[in-house]
Amino acid sequence: MIKINKSKKISHLSFKIKKFLQFYPWKDCAPNQFKSLDKKISDCNVAIVSSAGFVIKNKQKPFDINDKFGDSTYRVIPSNINSNELEEYQKSNSFDHSGIKTDPFSALPIPHLVDLYNKGFIGSVNPRHISLMGANINTSKLIKKSIPDIVQIFKEDKVDIVLFIPV
Repeated sequence: MIKINKSKKISHLSFKIKKFLQFYPWKDCAPNQFKSLDKKISDCNVAIVSSAGFVIKNKQKPFDINDKFGDSTYRVIPSNINSNELEEYQKSNSFDHSGIKTDPFSALPIPHLVDLYNKGFIGSVNPRHISLMGANINTSKLIKKSIPDIVQIFKEDKVDIVLFIPV
């Protein structure tokens, strides 16, 4: 059980949100295996997974923000996307959404990866990135269906490094 009242990082949240977080069924996300990087970062293909719940406006189905357990599906976002083409469908009310709405790349930093590539810090920016909707209470569908699909996409693309952007 989390000691919500003792955490300064979430002291600004409402009583309702703090109570929810106190009894949230947190998962142990410790990996059961590790893999060392066997090449220089400057030779690596890098992709992003963001839980901001972005979809491509008028092209992709919105995430279901009314699903009380959370939408466990994902959307593929291309590297050449413009920020004005992204629309957020993140159901969490535990943060201020205005920053993401103003600058979607704050939660899906593709231009930052492009900048790292242009400066020679990374080998390439993967052409496909993944958007999930955070705030999933029942993660079994996510783990059993979506995650294997996402892993397959990244294997096909020969991704070396994935940056996870939790929202």
